[in-house]
Amino acid sequence: MRAAIVDDSKDDLQYLYDNISRYCTEHKVHMQIDQFDNEQKFLYAIKDKKYDLVFLDIFMNRVGGDRVARYVRDQWQNCQIIFTTASRDHAVEAFKVRALDYLVKPYTYEDLAGAMDRFEEVYDNFLHYIELKEGRQFTRILITDIMYVDYHNHYIQVHTTSNVVRSYMPFDKFAPSLEPYSQFLWCYRNCMVNMDYIVSVGDRDFVLTDGKRIPISRAMHHEVTQAYANYMFEYVSRRAEE
Repeated sequence: MRAAIVDDSKDDLQYLYDNISRYCTEHKVHMQIDQFDNEQKFLYAIKDKKYDLVFLDIFMNRVGGDRVARYVRDQWQNCQIIFTTASRDHAVEAFKVRALDYLVKPYTYEDLAGAMDRFEEVYDNFLHYIELKEGRQFTRILITDIMYVDYHNHYIQVHTTSNVVRSYMPFDKFAPSLEPYSQFLWCYRNCMVNMDYIVSVGDRDFVLTDGKRIPISRAMHHEVTQAYANYMFEYVSRRAEE
């Protein structure tokens, strides 16, 4: 996920960068943030880059944030725009380009966090991560990359699309880190599967996209398969509404 900050005040640019970085750290969000101290640099950059979120100061010396916003909207319909401005007099411009939010300087971290929360609500690919200690170092793992997690010989094993991350810790200490994410399902004791990677359900197991079979607890079979069916129904319903 990539975000851009465009503001010709270097102090405001740094303040916004610091607060977005703080939000990403506190909420474990993976986001690349590019900074531009004038709109022309930004317009040149977007010839080769696509942004998911753009913060624009309306009052800039050259092109102006409102005109840049219209250009962004013409290029990417799904890019979210958040205006930052010293005046409340530009709400009409924000409405015309379907801006997600409108932060009036000087805004607080709480104001910025509220705007980021709204971004998470409307953006499908919000990239959260967990952080595990692997050996002597900490490893960040994107939630969307986790296929399933199991437990072996006192080690958490996080199976991702590219590798396996192992961390020495009890499973009950690890499990709460995935509880906020509805796509994870307990399929047996000390094993959670990402339902987004399930391609079929058998009498005894789930089959994942890579062919791996994940056993389903006999005692919880009906409960587990019903939870998966409910998740898929909600997923299909959301896609139909879009």
